[in-house]
Amino acid sequence: MKGSRWWAVLLILLLAAAIEYALPRAEVSVPRKPLLNLPETIAGWNAEDIGIEPRLVAASHVDDYLNRLYRQGPENEAGLYIGYYKSQRAGDSVHSPKNCLPGAGWMPISSSRIKLPLQHGELADVNLYTVENEGQRIVVLYWYQSHGRIIASEYAAKLYTIRDAILLHRTDSALVRVTVPVAGDEMRARQSAAAFAVMIAPKLDEVIPR
Repeated sequence: MKGSRWWAVLLILLLAAAIEYALPRAEVSVPRKPLLNLPETIAGWNAEDIGIEPRLVAASHVDDYLNRLYRQGPENEAGLYIGYYKSQRAGDSVHSPKNCLPGAGWMPISSSRIKLPLQHGELADVNLYTVENEGQRIVVLYWYQSHGRIIASEYAAKLYTIRDAILLHRTDSALVRVTVPVAGDEMRARQSAAAFAVMIAPKLDEVIPR
């Protein structure tokens, strides 16, 4: 394991321990709607729910999840995965796609960040990740979302969790991931993923508690 990778893992473990220490014995339980309440039809995009193997759901420790394929016409499609954690005690924290995707055979090609334009002129940093598996390439956008915040950095998300544990007695959070297949033109796939993410972002507050 390379030195930088080792330090990254150590930092995550330290942050997880800090969350456990900061966490009160009884967390505040906030009302929320199931993720399946997210509209199946949005601006002409129609969704199909896709199941995930129970063993994979159990391994992720999610309390609720949504896995859908949205389509608009014969050519445009985007996958949407949301994994919600009502508490992030040790062992039940949000899993980074940079760890999960390679484990499923998707090898990284490139990694960067882009800014998504949100409502009221706000910009949000999200992760842009291109991966490939057996000749198939997909573009992945993902971020961490909690209490109305969209966060790209895994470390910043952990720090916010510590803050919220102390001030709000809450550690709930979600991972949001958008995937678009690359059909020859990777730039077009990136633009399509970003446009879909901009469209879906305002709807997420309906199912991810602020």
